[in-house]
Amino acid sequence: MHTSLQWLAPAAIVATSVSFLSQAGEPLSTQLSGEIDIARLVDLAAARLGVSVTYDGTAVTGQATIRAGEGLSDLELWDLASQALLSRGFAAVRTPGASDKSFAIVKIAEAVGVARVEDARSVGEPLFPHTSVPPGYASVVLRPRHATAKDLLEAIRPLVSKAGGSASELGKDGLLLISDATPRLVQLSRVLETLDQPAPDVVIEEYRPTNLNATALTALVTSVSGKADLVRGRKIVGDVVASSTGASVLIVAPKEGVATWRAVLQQLDQRPGVETRTYTPSVFAVRDVAKLIEQQAKDQTSGAGGAVTDDRWRLVVDELTGSLIVTATLPQHEQIDAILARLESVQRDTMPVRSYPIRNRPVSDVLATLSKLIDAGVLDAQTQETPAPSSSLLPTRGASAESPIKPTVPSASDAAANKRESGREGGSLGGRDGERGGSISGTRGNSRLTITADDGTNTLIAVGEPRLLSQLETLLQTIDVRQPQVMLEVMLVSMNDSDAKSLGVELERISTSGGITSRVSSLFGLSSPATAAGGATRTVGDAAGFTGAVLNPGEFSVVVRAIETVNKGRQSSLPRVLVNNNEQAQFSSTLQQPVTTQRATDATTTTSFAGFEDAGTKISIRPQIAEGDHLVLQYSLSLSSFIGSATGGIPPARQQNEVDSIATIPDGHTVVVGGLELVTDGDSESRIPLLGRLPLLGNLFKNQGRNLSTTRFYVFIRATVLRDQGFEDLKYLSSKAAQANNVDEGWPVVEPRVIE
Repeated sequence: MHTSLQWLAPAAIVATSVSFLSQAGEPLSTQLSGEIDIARLVDLAAARLGVSVTYDGTAVTGQATIRAGEGLSDLELWDLASQALLSRGFAAVRTPGASDKSFAIVKIAEAVGVARVEDARSVGEPLFPHTSVPPGYASVVLRPRHATAKDLLEAIRPLVSKAGGSASELGKDGLLLISDATPRLVQLSRVLETLDQPAPDVVIEEYRPTNLNATALTALVTSVSGKADLVRGRKIVGDVVASSTGASVLIVAPKEGVATWRAVLQQLDQRPGVETRTYTPSVFAVRDVAKLIEQQAKDQTSGAGGAVTDDRWRLVVDELTGSLIVTATLPQHEQIDAILARLESVQRDTMPVRSYPIRNRPVSDVLATLSKLIDAGVLDAQTQETPAPSSSLLPTRGASAESPIKPTVPSASDAAANKRESGREGGSLGGRDGERGGSISGTRGNSRLTITADDGTNTLIAVGEPRLLSQLETLLQTIDVRQPQVMLEVMLVSMNDSDAKSLGVELERISTSGGITSRVSSLFGLSSPATAAGGATRTVGDAAGFTGAVLNPGEFSVVVRAIETVNKGRQSSLPRVLVNNNEQAQFSSTLQQPVTTQRATDATTTTSFAGFEDAGTKISIRPQIAEGDHLVLQYSLSLSSFIGSATGGIPPARQQNEVDSIATIPDGHTVVVGGLELVTDGDSESRIPLLGRLPLLGNLFKNQGRNLSTTRFYVFIRATVLRDQGFEDLKYLSSKAAQANNVDEGWPVVEPRVIE
């Protein structure tokens, strides 16, 4: 390191003319001309200002060419040295803890981490008021007066030096931390002072539309003003929003800009009249026509760029009559008439044929469902009653050459008979004698539709008008869907707690005087007399708990007995079952207790087997996956167990807890869906009248007992929806359970092998 606090010798300046001018009462000035070593220039400026500068002499090298015709003041000389350093990638910084007249020269890339952070001050105040010699690079903390730090940062970041400069928000108090060369900091502070101006006073006024509703008018004005801003090149100050009631538009703008927004609102608050008409497409599906009209006719009278539409537009698809009810403006109705005229001109002689592969269900089941829908009038076709081979696609006998392709097939009743004969519920609707497949065909008015099922390829083949085929395709999208599965885990927990306490005291006094025997006693059954005649001596038998007795025949007897019994029991059952959506799942795990019966006659008594009594776990659940993977569960759960043991051919007592309800639970979470808590609390007391009521002393004349029992039964369910098309989620759950129970999954283990 090289530190210079000395005046330079004339030999230190190479090819440079240096002179010091002094006038009475005036500071010295310096004239420089030619080339000078940068390190020497820094030393010269430091010596003139009386500051200390620390730098690495091996790093700060190079020369600067200076052309200064007039004399330079001390600060101008320091600025000249700082600029020369910056041009070489160095900066003079004031380090933390150093005095105001102590500087270090570091690389500009490292300056932000070395420079001292100056005290916080408001935007517009001097950057370095406490020193007469500013650093060449500094970090300052500024506090905006009016604007937010975030807005100011976005404005000045493009102006910060690319090399070594930085600007960021400091903490959560809205302060700015800016690091850069001092000349650039001065420029940035002036820009901030210009930007940090108080916002104009904003007023809120209400405008009540007369034609459009508030939401539509707000959207229209926003769109138009945005386009106008692009054309004009500047933005209208303010904004408009719809009120919470939807009855008015709120203008939020400076006071001088409210009139402009009000004029725009009045100009755009106009719309043409509407009327309602009914259209009945006869060739194509009513929903397909509705989509076409929505795409082409709805936006004919839209706002700018079609971004805003008339809120009075209404298009109702009437599936019952196959018609469209449209509320629109006259230009929109003209467009609809043109669309329908073009569609009606399509030739109807050629009937399209489409095939629909059924991927998730047997095609015979789908055909049976379609048959029911046709019978209900959902599809625009009727089932024929004349049986014929299902594979035939030829016209029926007696059909004219102009007749459409309509093979006749077994009716719905014949198909049901075929089901019963095949013994397979949900089987094929094909003909008898092993014929595969089946078909449904029919007409209604001018409509024609034929549906044929091929069991070999599990495909439906349909021939008919486009609108009927479209209706059929929509139905198949709903019917041919693989239902997700649900993994159900149910935990049934039954807990029994009991606490019984008993405390009793017996007293007895026997005395004899002059041949007269007297006896006074307080007895509660804790002891018994020694003889049946009730002699003087009492006997205390063995019993559970604490027993204390003082027996002095003929004098005084005391018996004290205390016992507390605590029982805690827990029974849990955790069945797991996999079930399809909307299917019933049942689980049963029971213990059968054999029961006997006795038959007595005059001579003998015969004991025979009378069957079983069941106790255990029974679960019945039907899950239905709702929107958002919530599950609606219809469940019935029962947990029963025998209490005690069978005696005399009578089965033991059975405790049974049941829960039956319908609930909605989240996917993948364990939730409690039912619970039962039964608390029995009983106090008993036997005492001597009057004496047993005495405080403290009364405990000697009473027998006390307390019984507290609690029975709890809870049902926890966790349902996990399995939707993966490759059953990866089911494989994972199965593998996890197999590993936990040391069960071999049966899959071969692939091990790497080195091939030489």
